[in-house]
Parts: sequence; structure tokens; C-alpha cells
Amino acid sequence: MTIRNPLFAVLACLLAAPACADPGEIVVPLVNYYDYAPFSMPEERADLTRELANLLTAGSAGRYRFVPTLLPKGRLDQMLQHDRWQGVVAWLNPLFVNDEAKSRYAWTSALMQETDLVVSHVDAPVDFTGVQSLRGKVLGTVLNQRYADVEGMIASKQLRRSDAPSQENSVRKLLLKRVDVVFISRSTLNGLHQRVPEFDNKLHVSAQPRNSFTRHIMLTPGLPPELIRYVQTTAAKLDSNPSWRDIAARYHIAGQIEKN
Repeated sequence: MTIRNPLFAVLACLLAAPACADPGEIVVPLVNYYDYAPFSMPEERADLTRELANLLTAGSAGRYRFVPTLLPKGRLDQMLQHDRWQGVVAWLNPLFVNDEAKSRYAWTSALMQETDLVVSHVDAPVDFTGVQSLRGKVLGTVLNQRYADVEGMIASKQLRRSDAPSQENSVRKLLLKRVDVVFISRSTLNGLHQRVPEFDNKLHVSAQPRNSFTRHIMLTPGLPPELIRYVQTTAAKLDSNPSWRDIAARYHIAGQIEKN
């Protein structure tokens, strides 16, 4: 069968002959669907995904070359519907892909702890005390993103969802008071402060966060077992890796790599 989707062709290099890479080196796309800092930056500027890819490449002693690959969330969801699709996806939590039992995919240990903040406008501040404190609000959401804890409220119309193409667009809708509240990951705050100067003066961050979770690398079934073992083993040692700690400090997530 002809592979028509270009991403299938790229990922097919994983199992193909070394023609896809330098002699003795296997190219591994490191997929990420976050199109904002610190996970992705435009024009091949340094970002957290690129740094992680470089670290995984360096640790493999020439066996693998990990290549950061930005893929929209909707496209990733489509790819995951294909049993033949094979991928290595960074920064996910099992909850994001309905794999709470970790039975559908292989997972690394946590790369970092993450906290989701609840942000509103200073003119109508929302002090979050649980999802019921969002009743009657308009939630600024990102297209194709899943919000498991409030899906029931959205379905029963106790909370209205208003999609935007990106997290930054949701924040700008909040500044214009077109939505009442948005969820923002703590790791993205530094980049948002740089791109949205009005953030500190016009937006209110609730003292109680929405939740805390961990970010991992997800590996689909069918990948070479030695690749899965390498990624899992390397990730398990990251929190004691000086290079990773330096990366975490530079990307303002240093306080988020201590894992419980």
C-alpha cells in the first residue's frame, strides 16, 4: 500500500534501511504539538523540544538522531487512529490520550512536573476553588485540546467552550474580555510575559491552580524495542543529568523537574 501522508513517510525511516540517515544512525522524529514557548519556537530557534532532542541524540553515541517535529494536535489525533503509525511524542500525559492505565502506549518516567493555572481578567477575577467555581463562565480553549475535568460541565452547558487556534490567542481573547477564563501551563508563563506585555497588569492568576500533572514521552507500539528501552532509560536519568538541569534553568522550569 502506498503511504500518502508525508508524516508516515518521515516516520517510516525508523524501520527502514539506513538510507534515511547517516550510516549507522537512525533518524527519530521527536513529535511535539505545542506551537508556543518553551516547547516550540519559530525559525528553528532553540526551544525545549530541540534541546531534549539534542540531549537524546548525544546520549545515544551515534545510534539515533532525534529530530524535533511540530505536528498540530488535530493531526496527531488522526495519526493515532492508524494502528500502523509509529511515533515518539514529547510532553504528554497519559490522560491527554485516554491512556490513564498506560496500556495503549509505552511511557517514560516524568520529564517534569507541570501546573495548570487559572487566569481571568482583573476586572472580573475568578478565584478558582474547583471546577464548580467556573459555572456560567466562558472558557477560552485551544482547538482540539482535551479538558477532561470540565468536559461534563461543557456537555451540560454549565460552562461554555470558546476555541482559539493557540494558547496565546486565548489569552488575547481574555484581554479583550471575549472569554472569562483560560487555563495556562506554568511552564509557558515566561514566554507569554514576553509576548503579551499587558499580562501582569490586566490578568489575574488564581492562587489555587486548576491541577498539577507530569509530562512524559509517549512511544507507540511497534517501535523497535531497543529504541523504546533507550528513551525510557535515558528519561529515567534526566533529573540527575547536569545538562538537563542546565536546560531546565534556562527555560525557567528548574523548579518543575523535581518529581514525586
